[in-house]
Amino acid sequence: MLMNWPERLFIYSPLRILMQHRQAGRWLGIAGSVRPPARTLEIGCGLGKGARICVDRLGARRVIAFDLEEKLVLRAARKLPAAYSGRISFLASDAQDLPFRDSDFDAVIDYGIIHHVLDWRRCMSEISRVLRSDGLFYFEEIYPLVYANPLMRRLVRHPEADRFDGPRFLAALAASGLSLLEGVRIGSPFGIVGVARKMERRAAGDPETPSDRN
Repeated sequence: MLMNWPERLFIYSPLRILMQHRQAGRWLGIAGSVRPPARTLEIGCGLGKGARICVDRLGARRVIAFDLEEKLVLRAARKLPAAYSGRISFLASDAQDLPFRDSDFDAVIDYGIIHHVLDWRRCMSEISRVLRSDGLFYFEEIYPLVYANPLMRRLVRHPEADRFDGPRFLAALAASGLSLLEGVRIGSPFGIVGVARKMERRAAGDPETPSDRN
């Protein structure tokens, strides 16, 4: 679902960029000393500032960033500083139907986009599909208490049917084969910032190992 102008005004503001840097710091605190991702996907990239943070803070060697709006993608590509040339690329795409192969990425980045997606469960399933086994999903999401209250409904556009709160979001993560890392605070009524790992699915009949039970 496309954003309206009041939300764009906030999303592209210096304050939002500072918030994204802060969230990246929280992700690093949760994920700990993991190897920087070689190939990273950012969903809903807008003007591309989040993709630069992926390179600068998370150490991503290659970022593919996409947005539903082609005009934003074109602007992001035009404004990309030369220092990021060859490390960040942009395309127009839909988070409900990712045009990538299975297990194509080491990491997927979500700066508050999934709550805008009409079929958000399908989006999360697609994120899991394109992540390699043991890959990381870095996410920041807000719940309806933030954007669906009487005041915010007058200011911003969001889907209204079948929205997720904390329990639904966590259930969808698990159903998609994504397991929360330790250190994620899950009790807030307003939203969640965290990291989840793509779990390797055992084939039917494969024996459980001691490490699987830990």
